[in-house]
Amino acid sequence: MKKDRRLQDSDLYEKCFALKEKGSTYRFFAIFLSVVLALFIFRFYWTNNYGGVLVDGASMCNTLQHGDKLLMRYCDGEDAERGDVIVVYVENIPEIKAENEKKEEGKKTKYLIKRLIAVEGDAVKCTKGQVEIRYAGTEEWVKLYEPYAYYENAEIYSFGVYEVGKGEIFFLGDNRNKSKDSRYNQTQGSHLDRLYKVTDIIGVVPEWAIEHREFIGKYLIHEELS
Repeated sequence: MKKDRRLQDSDLYEKCFALKEKGSTYRFFAIFLSVVLALFIFRFYWTNNYGGVLVDGASMCNTLQHGDKLLMRYCDGEDAERGDVIVVYVENIPEIKAENEKKEEGKKTKYLIKRLIAVEGDAVKCTKGQVEIRYAGTEEWVKLYEPYAYYENAEIYSFGVYEVGKGEIFFLGDNRNKSKDSRYNQTQGSHLDRLYKVTDIIGVVPEWAIEHREFIGKYLIHEELS
């Protein structure tokens, strides 16, 4: 005991204790800076890869509802796959510009959120609510299984063959009887005389963002596309 007490009273003990305290301080600041750096990197990644989307209208019911807030993963369109929920920028399209000139500022159409159905080289048609696709490079028509599609009246929902050309896309709203989409020259069509381009796609809404949209809208989105 006396030996231990003498060691504690010695300069060597005080130096060892000081070094230990200094080491603890260094470790604390190293961990703190690592956490701050990790948060900064995550925020940089998040803000550069994801954006908020506000659903306006009923064209994607029952998958999405008016007022839903979602996360969109930015992409250049080439990453979008058939079946994805996509966000399309339409403000620069002449027909949309003409329509927007007649609308108030807060009601102008800038984006569409739809379901990507077909891509370059595909052909698509629909008879009484049954969408069929002829995939690029094939000759057979395949009936699409679409559990997401909603019809108020499938019997009156039909359209002829659309050939999806180079760099083009074909999309539909999940609420089929109430959607302006890739169909043209029809009552509920897009009012364009051509298909949209893959370059019009600015993002894809992941499935997990749809499933957890209530949590995402409440806690993760503070600003969204409008």
